[in-house]
Amino acid sequence: MNDEDKKKLIKECLSKGLLFSPELGQKSEEKENIFYFENTKKINLSIQENKESAEIENTEEFLNKDVEILTSYGEKWKKKTIKDFFNHYSSRFKTLSQMLRRREELKGATAIKRISLRNQNESVATIGMVKSKRITKNDHILLVIEDLTGETSVLISKNKNTKEEGKDKSLYEEAKDICLDEVIGVLGNKGESDIIFASGLVWPDLPRGMEFKKSPVEEYAVFIGDTHFGSKHFLHKEFNLFLNWITGKIGSPAQKEMAKKIKYLFLVGDLIEGAGIYPNQEDDLEVKDIYKQYEIFSSFLKKIPESISIIICPGNHDPVRVHEPQPPIPQEYAKDIYALKNTYFVSSPASVRIGKKDNFKGLDVLLYHGYSFPFYADSVESIRQVGGLERVDKILEYLLKRRHFAPQHGSTQFVPDYEEDSLIIKNIPDILVTGHIHRSTTTIYKNITLLNCSCWIGQTEYQEKRGLKPQPAKATVINLKTRETKILSFAK
Repeated sequence: MNDEDKKKLIKECLSKGLLFSPELGQKSEEKENIFYFENTKKINLSIQENKESAEIENTEEFLNKDVEILTSYGEKWKKKTIKDFFNHYSSRFKTLSQMLRRREELKGATAIKRISLRNQNESVATIGMVKSKRITKNDHILLVIEDLTGETSVLISKNKNTKEEGKDKSLYEEAKDICLDEVIGVLGNKGESDIIFASGLVWPDLPRGMEFKKSPVEEYAVFIGDTHFGSKHFLHKEFNLFLNWITGKIGSPAQKEMAKKIKYLFLVGDLIEGAGIYPNQEDDLEVKDIYKQYEIFSSFLKKIPESISIIICPGNHDPVRVHEPQPPIPQEYAKDIYALKNTYFVSSPASVRIGKKDNFKGLDVLLYHGYSFPFYADSVESIRQVGGLERVDKILEYLLKRRHFAPQHGSTQFVPDYEEDSLIIKNIPDILVTGHIHRSTTTIYKNITLLNCSCWIGQTEYQEKRGLKPQPAKATVINLKTRETKILSFAK
């Protein structure tokens, strides 16, 4: 294949939204080391034989330098075995242990096996994954934690009600919220049979004093989710009002000025209603074919100016596996949306960097649809007592503290990965955005902006049975220069 043919091949793939990269995808039938992978606008062609690299001219129109996909899970086809589950949890433990060992109080943490070498009543510190949890007959909390060397018991006395400085809960109250399979640090004293009488608990959590980053330029990012197009309950009028605002046709002078400066639109899953998601769903469908649902929804997105980058992650109603991490929505279903030059499809979870400027590295946005949220709303006592699903902010804080989107096995369906657990919150974002439960929430946690997006569908009978109380037709807007957050309502 000569250079001219290579250029033609690349341009043809670009028109279909394909990427050339030596790290991703699979080999073509050509002898050259050409790889391809769907869903991006950047080109990188590597020739194996002579190690030369080339870039095609006039590709600037395909690349928005202000959008960088940092992490996005690509589905890996591999038969799963018990060994994959073992390696998955081992990898999780090692990663979260490393985070914990950065904490001052755990720098001298010992492996569980070595606790037996300590004298009785001697101070110990260790890190373990919670294997079991129960309330004793005297109302103490008894944990069994394990690491790669062994396991031990940890007793948290009900009398440990003294609040430590800087904490809003007592040790015992904090221990009530511990879930199985999370990784924690334990401080205490060794007792008989190597039991640890806990005097402190440590979570991976986010560090204090993180920078509250702001862009040097005034521009805006808009966040919406759960549009559920194709449902009879889809809010057509309200969504059209949103489109009229984002295109500058309606609103106050200040709102129109804001619309002019919008650079990013995030869609956080459940673009369409889908089919076969819950019993008797066909009775709720206005458009029964999922291909048609995406095709018609694309007609809405085409109205949005190309100057606005649209970043899309999947949800449980989109035609991807429910098991997490969810790969990007396949191109075969959403061809018309993929054809738009300003769309970026990512997985759930995924991390995207926006607003990069000279001398400013940009803001990192972490997207996760939120399939695990109902489990923690129901099972964590402190969240349940303050409102459960109506307090998404508490769910997000709980999961950030554990640096994992679904720490307890069974809280979400997942695919074990031999190399790493993709639901770990490794890199700390500036903005965390979620959806799924149709509530509109904004809050700040340790200088991280936490958002849960509204929906664009009325309450269905199925949602009512599950206890979902939607707050529909709202868009969350962030001024990247000030980090000020506003919620705009388009409800009729």
